[in-house]
Amino acid sequence: MTKHLANSGLGPERTRLNFADAVQRAFAFLTDLGFVQVETSPTIVRYHKGDVEVDVYHGRQSYELGFEIGRDGAKYTLSELIRIADPKTAVRYRNFVATTQSTLTEGLRSLAELIKRYGQRALQADPEFFVALGRQRKSWVEGYALEVLEGQLRPKANKAFRQGNYREAAELYERIRPGLTPTELRKLAIARERSQG
Repeated sequence: MTKHLANSGLGPERTRLNFADAVQRAFAFLTDLGFVQVETSPTIVRYHKGDVEVDVYHGRQSYELGFEIGRDGAKYTLSELIRIADPKTAVRYRNFVATTQSTLTEGLRSLAELIKRYGQRALQADPEFFVALGRQRKSWVEGYALEVLEGQLRPKANKAFRQGNYREAAELYERIRPGLTPTELRKLAIARERSQG
């Protein structure tokens, strides 16, 4: 049985887009796969099958169309599904923005095609695939955190090295060692040597 969610203060122009109806048409293949629609609103349609939950949404502020699939409390986006199969395509992927009925229909059609292409294993609740998604997310988060740390520490390390503060330079370079360039690795070696001498 489908639960209809309240409008939540969205204007009538949003309701006129008939998002839920458009999703039902574009994502009819989910029903064919055994998913049951359990919630609808002007901005989200939710499906369930066993322990898998699918959300197709229309951003309240952004008007972006999106897709999430979840299992065991973890939800994954379409870009994560794409990244596991085709990292280069994932880098270029952006959510479709739909502000009119025609762009909504076109965007949902395109979104559904991407789900059919990249989401089959997730839709089939393949446990190995969800484990791989979890590992991929962890790796991506760690990589992103290192990238942010590098952006913060690299200028400080380079400055400390230029100023002859070799102990500080060595400590800072060491914290971002996996992302050091060959030149920075040489600076780290020099800084270590000079800070001990």
